[in-house]
Amino acid sequence: MATTALRAPRRAVLSGPIAYGLLAAAAVVLLVIGSVHPSTPSRASRISYLDSVIKCPSCVDISIGQSTEQTAVALRARVAQFVDEGWSNEKIESWVTARFGSNELLVPPSSGLDDLAWILPLVGGGLGLAALVLYLTRRRARVSVATASSSDEALVAAALAEWDVEADRNEAPR
Repeated sequence: MATTALRAPRRAVLSGPIAYGLLAAAAVVLLVIGSVHPSTPSRASRISYLDSVIKCPSCVDISIGQSTEQTAVALRARVAQFVDEGWSNEKIESWVTARFGSNELLVPPSSGLDDLAWILPLVGGGLGLAALVLYLTRRRARVSVATASSSDEALVAAALAEWDVEADRNEAPR
C-alpha cells in the first residue's frame, strides 16, 4: 500500500497537461533542429537553383533557366563557371545584382520583416495552444462530481426494493 501511495503523485504529474506541454515542446524543438541543417547541395542543384532565381537581363520576368536569349545563355554559362570555381550562392547573386541591377533576382533578399512572417504565426499558434490547455484545465477543475441528495437516495432505495420484490415473484415456483 505504501508503494502505491508513492506512485500515485508521479502518475498524476506524468498524465497532466504539463506533461503534454513538455512533450509538444520537445517535438517542436526536434522538428526545428531537424529542419535547420540541410545537406550540402550538389553542383547541379546549385546551378539549377541559381538559374531559377536570376532574371534574364533582356527578358521580362523570366529566369535565365527559362530563356533562350543570348544574354541568358551567356549568364547561365557564367553562373556554372562561378559554381565550379567555388563561389557561394550569395556571392554569385551579389555579382549579378552589381552587374545588372538590384531587380535582377526573381527572389528578393530576405530582411528582418521576412523573419517575422515566419515567427509570428509560430508564436501565435503556441499562445493559442497554451490558452486552449489553460481553458481545458480550468474547465476540468470546475466540473464537480454531483452528490446524491437524500431524496434521490430514497427514490433509488424504493426502486431497488420494488425490483427485488418483482424478481422474487418471477422466481417463485408455479
